[in-house]
Amino acid sequence: MRHRVILCALALLAGAAGASSAEPAADPDGASAAQTVVESFHAALLGSMKEADALGFQGRYERMLAALDEAFDLPFMARTTLGANWRDLDEGQRADFQALSRRLSASRYADNFDGYENQHFETHGERPAARGTIVVETELVQPKDRNVRFDYRLRKLGDRWRIIDILLDGKISELVLWRGQYRSVIEREGFEPLVEILEKRIEELSRD
Repeated sequence: MRHRVILCALALLAGAAGASSAEPAADPDGASAAQTVVESFHAALLGSMKEADALGFQGRYERMLAALDEAFDLPFMARTTLGANWRDLDEGQRADFQALSRRLSASRYADNFDGYENQHFETHGERPAARGTIVVETELVQPKDRNVRFDYRLRKLGDRWRIIDILLDGKISELVLWRGQYRSVIEREGFEPLVEILEKRIEELSRD
């Protein structure tokens, strides 16, 4: 699967990101609920992987779009990836970027997780993190390759836990990585060129 290549590239950036400092979790009963959110997402992801050929890219994309909407706080993640630049956007630009980020996330999963070779996820526990969030520690077990650690950071949204970040190999924050890349493009070229770059990336990923 192509996600192995991406993880190797991200590993070079390990010094750029890390997990937040820990604080006690505010809701002990919500801890197991947070794990349930992650495990339900993993079940959907594995289902898509197992049916990868039959679904094709578009089918995997639609399957993952629904799974992301159910498990992630995608609007929060879109805002966070833009950092301070979010304040400079008007309401239309913000809505467009949130929709674009949602499509891009589903496209990445549909492209990266495009087959099944008897992998499975294991949940190893959880730990409290900053500002009342929880980190659920998991691992993708791969019989034909090295195992990969995915730690999910979740926050309470209303009465539900939602994923707001993924720590690759337990230490590389996806949000921090994307924020650094997006900020670089905006500062160098502006917001609209960033939109064009991400639209082009979605198109590239969709080529099954």
